Amino acid sequence: MSLVAGIDCGAGFTKAVLLEQQDGETPVVLGRGRVPTGVRLEEAAGAALNLALEEAGRERSQVAYVATTGFGRYSIGFRDIQITEITSAARGAFHLFPPTQCVLDIGSQSTRAIGLRAGGKVRAFKINDKCAAGSGMFIVRAAKYLETPIERVGELSLLAAAPQPISSVCAVLAESEIINHVSAGAGVEEIFRGIHDSLADRSAALLKRVGLGGQLTLIGGVAQQKGLVAALEQRLGAAVHVPADLDYVCALGAALLGLTRLGQKT
Repeated sequence: MSLVAGIDCGAGFTKAVLLEQQDGETPVVLGRGRVPTGVRLEEAAGAALNLALEEAGRERSQVAYVATTGFGRYSIGFRDIQITEITSAARGAFHLFPPTQCVLDIGSQSTRAIGLRAGGKVRAFKINDKCAAGSGMFIVRAAKYLETPIERVGELSLLAAAPQPISSVCAVLAESEIINHVSAGAGVEEIFRGIHDSLADRSAALLKRVGLGGQLTLIGGVAQQKGLVAALEQRLGAAVHVPADLDYVCALGAALLGLTRLGQKT
């Protein structure tokens, strides 16, 4: 029996998944934990892991291996291995949806398009330019300006009758476009759908560069917004698969890869 933790230390939140595998059996998720990352990355990782352990009814001493991923993966001193977000996202998505051939990961800091080959291994990947207009953080900033709870953005976007275009590739200029739309009397529904359409266009361009084909799996916190999913499906002309535990896919992938590495050592 092996108990492995996967910890995804992201820019917004840190997530932990506790995975157990009996000899020869399929790995089972026993617990999950999620906390805001903040500036103390190792503390956040420890807190997320403790929540996962509490849910699983296990002790820290029972964890045989810890695999970390995310931008803060190097800052977690109790790790056994660190894994890139690209690799962990690919492995996690493939585990949940084996037919997956492309993964789109839209997080608070960046957007990543990943093409897969056999076994969930990375074939190619592309990352958006380091600008908030191409990531989930832009939606957060827009929601704050438009005085709308972030939890409502996805549903409001679905109600848009006349989406307002957001064409700027720069977050500052895009925010100016939003202000102009508000001044012209546009509703928040139309503006949010315009933002989702803009993200969908940028994401489609990234997916094209990695060779979009076959089943697409969408992960990352932004995937919770139904308006974005609808915008992507309209833009791509294809179904977009969203995992139930989409926020934990990278942590799951890290745990699965950690499980494999642990098996190689024993």
